[in-house]
Amino acid sequence: MTYDTLFHLAFYMAALLVSLTTLIFTKLQKRTDLLQNKLFIFMNLVVLVNAITCMCTEIFEAYMYSFYVFYRCLLVSQFVYFIVHQALAPSLFNYVMTVTDSFSEKSKLLRTLCMIPFLVSEVFVITNPVSHFVYYYGDDMSFNRNWAEIVLYIIALTYMIVATANLMLSWNALRKRDRYALLYFFSVTLFGVVMQFIYVGVKSELFCEALALMGLMLTVENEDGRLDAETGVYNRNALKMDVAHFLAKKRIINVICFKITNMDAISRITGLSYTDQILNLVSEYVKTLVPRYCIYHTDPSTMVILLSYDRFQKGKKDVLGIAKRVYNRFQSEWEVHGVPIKLSPVIMAAEVPTHIQTIDSLMYMIDGPVPKDVDNTILTQDDLAFLMRRSQVEEVVSKGLSEGKFEVYYQPTYCTDGVTLHGAEALIRLHDGNLGELFPDEFIPIAEQTGYIDAIDDFVLSQVCAFIKSGEPEKMGMECINVNLSVLQCMRDDFVQHIIGIVEEYGIPKSFINFEITESVSASDYDLLSDVVRKMKEQGFQFSMDDYGTGYSNMHSLFSLDFDIVKIDKSILWDSEKSERGQIILENCVHMIKQMKRKILVEGVETKAHVEKLQNLGVDFYQGYFFSKPINKNQLLEYCKAG
Repeated sequence: MTYDTLFHLAFYMAALLVSLTTLIFTKLQKRTDLLQNKLFIFMNLVVLVNAITCMCTEIFEAYMYSFYVFYRCLLVSQFVYFIVHQALAPSLFNYVMTVTDSFSEKSKLLRTLCMIPFLVSEVFVITNPVSHFVYYYGDDMSFNRNWAEIVLYIIALTYMIVATANLMLSWNALRKRDRYALLYFFSVTLFGVVMQFIYVGVKSELFCEALALMGLMLTVENEDGRLDAETGVYNRNALKMDVAHFLAKKRIINVICFKITNMDAISRITGLSYTDQILNLVSEYVKTLVPRYCIYHTDPSTMVILLSYDRFQKGKKDVLGIAKRVYNRFQSEWEVHGVPIKLSPVIMAAEVPTHIQTIDSLMYMIDGPVPKDVDNTILTQDDLAFLMRRSQVEEVVSKGLSEGKFEVYYQPTYCTDGVTLHGAEALIRLHDGNLGELFPDEFIPIAEQTGYIDAIDDFVLSQVCAFIKSGEPEKMGMECINVNLSVLQCMRDDFVQHIIGIVEEYGIPKSFINFEITESVSASDYDLLSDVVRKMKEQGFQFSMDDYGTGYSNMHSLFSLDFDIVKIDKSILWDSEKSERGQIILENCVHMIKQMKRKILVEGVETKAHVEKLQNLGVDFYQGYFFSKPINKNQLLEYCKAG
């Protein structure tokens, strides 16, 4: 063999190894079910077969003068090369159209028309042994190009130009990584084709194509960042990207979301290993209804099915049919490690953008609290009106501070005699001309999700400080004003200094501020909150545990955090009226907290009987409608003067 032959074989061998490695890795990663995956594998097979035929051609050329049979084999290998290689450009075209989701918008007729140039090129190649339009071997057995080979290059170039144009038109609908990976593919492939067309002796085309395909495998075809490790379906990030893509392409998609409302209870009872197994069972069942790539696991209790026309070519009735089949499956128990477990689902079905116009609204449907008393149901269209309500509330929250729609209300607290004023709890209210009076249970979760909670909390604290600065609370005999503390605030690195800065700006005693932390929040991160409480108490602030009796880590909360006051939730007091067991729970709560040297405030005091019962138990403070509902500052002043 000559040096040139060995040089050519090196290129082809490199192309063979790269394409073979790409195919094996793709197979091992099990990325083979999407249409784009199949096209990607096909392109690699084209390069692989071409590399083999080119290697054969080089070897046959080296010995064809010595053995005539090698010349005949040369003609066959060259013929196979041209037949297979013509499929690469249209495959690339189809791959780009699939990745950019452009074919789903086109008619089948147009897709067929796009394949006509490919068929023309194949006709040229298939008839070449007779016509010699593409290439021929002369009497001296030398290879010669003919005019049709230029036509084949033009057809391939046309496919690449159209694919590139489509890529540019779909630029904003693609992930940033995918955009540049596809551009890389085009650039490297084009470089190899042009180089080999100009310099026939440099066999760079196949190697550059194999190299570019490997680049695509590591980027566009790589779904590691999109997959949920536990279930093998797509994750939350993939859902957001895919919905953004569909919206950018103005596509209608059907969304089925099912939330397991009792997953937290199951997790507490059985442990995480059971919940992981449950999720695997659920995902495996859903895979029997729709392909894997239509399923998304967004959080420990929620899965989403995303159905677009190209993924699931059926009508709305079929979508609702899937929702009903999921619902029916949840009516039966799921067996985990031999233990039957009943799951309670809420299933929501909607069209994007027909019913849900934005990603934020969709994520609220997925993440937000579902309406009460809808467990074990399917919600569709009008049932999802709470999403519209959420959108309206979010708009009001976003403009609330600038338009003066927020107002601080106060609910008085009283000492053990039921007459002496102890203080008041500051409560935020939101007024809107269209939506009316909005309560914290509705708008605070939205404020936390949209990032307005810090500004709202600062507004409440500033209003309370200004009220204390006026001297009116002290004149009324108040010892403190309670301010609810958001755990999101505590997570800020500068939280303590930020709070101190606001209070010191008004020059008021820090002991007049009593921060309330709900029991469920305090149980979420003891180390963080314990450090915050310690630093704040060193500055003179007071702290209360709010809603004691509603969480699941009562003792741990009490022991871990240095509270001045423990506020027993109203449900404990009200249950004490219903049964002897409820009375025992109330008495033991009060007794335990007193033994821990904490003062006690009971919420939900609504009757004289409540007051007398709590006096007999030695409770320190009361709060409830028996004394006053939450009222604004002016009403509070009038109330106290009248009292």
